[in-house]
Amino acid sequence: MIDNRFPIPEIYKKMEVRGFFNPETYLLLDDVKWFKIDKIKAYDYEDGERKNIIPFARTARCDKWVWIFDNNNNYQVGFCPVVEDNGIYYAKNMEDAILRNIIEYVSSNDFYINQNAAASFQLSESELKTLLVSWKNKLNGLLRDDYIQLIDYFTSLNLKEFNHGKYGDWCALISLDECDALIEKYIKYDMFEKEFPIYNVI
Repeated sequence: MIDNRFPIPEIYKKMEVRGFFNPETYLLLDDVKWFKIDKIKAYDYEDGERKNIIPFARTARCDKWVWIFDNNNNYQVGFCPVVEDNGIYYAKNMEDAILRNIIEYVSSNDFYINQNAAASFQLSESELKTLLVSWKNKLNGLLRDDYIQLIDYFTSLNLKEFNHGKYGDWCALISLDECDALIEKYIKYDMFEKEFPIYNVI
């Protein structure tokens, strides 16, 4: 069970009220499998796992998305790889974590222009645009207005092929350099991508 001193973030409560964790109205983000609040509160900690770290979602390979609370009950969002002893600070709050996920997704290799060369996991441009419009509508009133405007801006772009040097070529809405610039503008903060211990130091 989680420590009741640590409150569920208000935005997460609103997400549950909006039905984002139900199959029919699910908020589909890249490699995020949300936990309902009842499941979060019933979390069974591993031996030595720090109690101020509260998982709220997982990836397909069971890495954890977590809230890390401080002594003043303020939280940040972190990523805890399943085989590591340290996690990484991902964003300063849920709003920023959601936007970062979307920014990184639209720069990824999850899309195709030529259907004959498409992988099974890739989306077409029209499918991506449908997803972006869904995010814009679902997240309106939860994210800051400028975050919604950025998502809306993505809907105006077209897929194109980028050469990423040693990383290879792929189709995306924005390049990796553009992704980094947007994260620098909207997401970065003092603890960005620094490590934190998942377990108590003995």
